[in-house]
Amino acid sequence: MRKINFKTIVLAFMGILFFGAMLGVAMASDDDEDGVEDEFEDEVKRTIDLEIESDKIQIESILRSGTTINKVEFEIRNDTNGVSIKVEFTPNYISDSNESQIQLEFEVTFKEIIEYIDENNDGLFNESADIEIQVYELNDFLSTEHTIFDISTDTKMHYLLISTTDGVFKAHIYLVEEFNLVNNTLITPSESKIDVEINNFGYLNDSSRLALYTKLEAETEYEHKDETESEELGYESHEEGIFTSMNNHFGFFSWKENASIDNISKPVMVGKIEDNEFEPGEQKLFLNYPRGTLIYHDPKLGIEGLLINSSNPSVISGFTVFTLVIASIIGLIATIVLIKRKFKV
Repeated sequence: MRKINFKTIVLAFMGILFFGAMLGVAMASDDDEDGVEDEFEDEVKRTIDLEIESDKIQIESILRSGTTINKVEFEIRNDTNGVSIKVEFTPNYISDSNESQIQLEFEVTFKEIIEYIDENNDGLFNESADIEIQVYELNDFLSTEHTIFDISTDTKMHYLLISTTDGVFKAHIYLVEEFNLVNNTLITPSESKIDVEINNFGYLNDSSRLALYTKLEAETEYEHKDETESEELGYESHEEGIFTSMNNHFGFFSWKENASIDNISKPVMVGKIEDNEFEPGEQKLFLNYPRGTLIYHDPKLGIEGLLINSSNPSVISGFTVFTLVIASIIGLIATIVLIKRKFKV
């Protein structure tokens, strides 16, 4: 029997290994290094248009391509009622047509900051049990600042800053036309990221903490969700959230389980969703923060299901290619061992 050329086999196998790795790179490329495959990013790119008034911002986010075009509208208000973000979703949008119908609508409002003494020491504001020290109403704001950043040659990120006149409360709002990393958080095109900042709050008690009173409005009641969509897709971890639904469409309001308190990560305690006894049909939620001079937290809200289609919106970050290479190397070693045993090379 002709003796096998061991070097030839090794070289051939290494060639296959190299080709496989390059194929993996081509199939799962991530040129902007945001952790999302470029091909999928192209499929879900959106176009954002804004119109800013003195106390209101109108935002349209429209899917650029596909068999069905959808539209997400955000209306952001900053007035005597607080900072509110209203979301409307039109799944089948036709430009300049009366046939387009809104299928889902919901609203989240940051109304006030409550300083309280936690009598139960459970980290949650309880209106009937805890001692309320003061209420800081969110009702007096500076003009909204708007900045546009280029993500790529054909996509942008919009940054809006809403601040109270004394600078104690700020809402940093981000909207993107494609996936983008901001402060180590991946923002998707189907949502708005709202970083809440509370700075130099005028505490009246040395043992108190703060709760951010958040008003919830929707056609159907909000419910807690064990795992957010970003967690399900692998984009985020350690998130918590609630959702509301209408016509089989889902809107969400989510937040990180930890906030930065004077540059130290600490848990954010969130109680049950409560009915508003003074406003029928409304609900409320309290985001509870440990005491600190600078509190920074990053909630998000948007529409679920817009990132799931026939494509695979996987987070690669090099993992796919790395796995392929490791598996190929193991296969190469196993092949060499078998060849040596069989042909005694």
